Amino acid sequence: MKKRFTKIGALILSAVMLGGTILGGCGASDNKEAGSETVSKETQTAAAEADSNFNAEGLPIVNEPETFVIAVPERSSIKSAAEKNCVIETEKATNIHIEWMEIPASGWDEKINIMFSTDSLPDAIIGDVDMARNFEQLAILDDYLDQYAPAVTEFFSTRDDYPQALLSPDGKIRSLPTGDESTQNIIDTQYWINGAWLDKLGLDMPETPEELKEVLIAFRDQDPNGNGEKDEIPFTFNSAWEWGNAIDNMMGAFGVIENSNHVFTKDNKVIFSAKEQGYYDALAYLNDLYKEGLIDKDVFTLSDDQYAARDSSGNKVGMLAGYNPGDCGTADTDSFRALPLLKNASGDRMVGINNVTKTGGFVISKNCKNPAALVRWYDYINSTLEQALLWGRGERGVWWDIVEKDGKEVPMFLTMDAQVLEEHGGYKTKAEYRNAESFAGVTPSLWRNEYDLELIYDDKWPRDLKLEAVKEQMEYGVVSLPAGTASLENAERRSVLSADIDTYLKKFIADSIINGIDDAKWQDHLKKLESLKVDEYTALCQEFVDSMNK
Repeated sequence: MKKRFTKIGALILSAVMLGGTILGGCGASDNKEAGSETVSKETQTAAAEADSNFNAEGLPIVNEPETFVIAVPERSSIKSAAEKNCVIETEKATNIHIEWMEIPASGWDEKINIMFSTDSLPDAIIGDVDMARNFEQLAILDDYLDQYAPAVTEFFSTRDDYPQALLSPDGKIRSLPTGDESTQNIIDTQYWINGAWLDKLGLDMPETPEELKEVLIAFRDQDPNGNGEKDEIPFTFNSAWEWGNAIDNMMGAFGVIENSNHVFTKDNKVIFSAKEQGYYDALAYLNDLYKEGLIDKDVFTLSDDQYAARDSSGNKVGMLAGYNPGDCGTADTDSFRALPLLKNASGDRMVGINNVTKTGGFVISKNCKNPAALVRWYDYINSTLEQALLWGRGERGVWWDIVEKDGKEVPMFLTMDAQVLEEHGGYKTKAEYRNAESFAGVTPSLWRNEYDLELIYDDKWPRDLKLEAVKEQMEYGVVSLPAGTASLENAERRSVLSADIDTYLKKFIADSIINGIDDAKWQDHLKKLESLKVDEYTALCQEFVDSMNK
């Protein structure tokens, strides 16, 4: 297996030289043994091969059926995990029978924590596990992967982010990646601008903050919705959203990124965003827009529901921040276009991106009597594109197909209308179908970013404006921190520090946009950050980056 990771820059590389939501803490992993047992490669191999029922390669994995218990979040009340076609077909091929312990999502954390605290773990778990706290109760998988997982190790050899992101605090692999590495999730939020208004007023798409201000002024003053009233809202966003969703793209035009970690990594150095001059400049710019009446005056008092209905009365919003252009209730979403990343004074662009890398999702407990068989089972499920689609989106020919393009097999998504849903189980929605017929996003398979980048759609599939925008913008992406698991000590200390930092910065941002920012306020702000121990917080993040860069 390809061992370990070389450069932080490589964390934003996948098939398109990019990674994609920060999925781990910023704590340092010291890669030391933390009281965990180290099982030699020879011991693991000998134990597996001494089992005459186990086959080290080929199918079936075991000659006579063996049963394993796996905990997984419950996805559907319509069809149990055992009834899903992917489970049935995989058992036929492997002779591995799974007794599924389906746990309602609402009680997942409590149930899993009890299992760990009472050492009553099943053979494996598919779903969220606190790796920093519980890794010592999980099987070490490094040598099993080398010996029995050719598909997974080959995949790791093509990616610079794996297996580094999977390391537990003792430097061992105890979890394997699952879920979706979807391209459209690499950037959370876009600014959507009313293209119909641009066209009506004869305006070009803005490319700089100054040009955007001129466009917003035109939206305010030139009656673009044509009703003779001055009721236009030039720019709105949901300030109640999580970090980065409302102002991240705007701050990128001033050379900084804001997000839930409040840091970004540039040339291997962690930078605390709210100490940078660009942060000041971005807030001053947003305050200027607010004073000019170009930002929704109610933006900091709207509830989620109120924001979702902000444009429901029709054609009043010129620009919004959101995952999709309909996030504030706009009916005519076809009129909106993604605002290109704004250039800074040097002509550069910048946007915060998420790590597409998954830090785990499938773990095998030390209670498992035959971990080699489960590693081979996971490898089989992740050996082909077809398996990833079967486990993640149901049977072939309903949601998906595999077609040939330029001499290569690629995935195709098929349009699912009401008639298709009725013919294949009488489902009401695509989500209902997917949860019933597959494991959706909580699956032992990994929908690789490489698959996603090759994905094509049938002729009836609606245009995906969000995906188009992400593909255009992600080359300018900067990560907050690499994906990985923090040590428990680091994660807990960071959590304590970040709670107070979050509370303060939310108030500071709102006050600065509404009431303005000047040098005196900025100096008071820097002193407040010092009292909040942001230097210590940044140092914890830097330790993590340094450990991932060894």
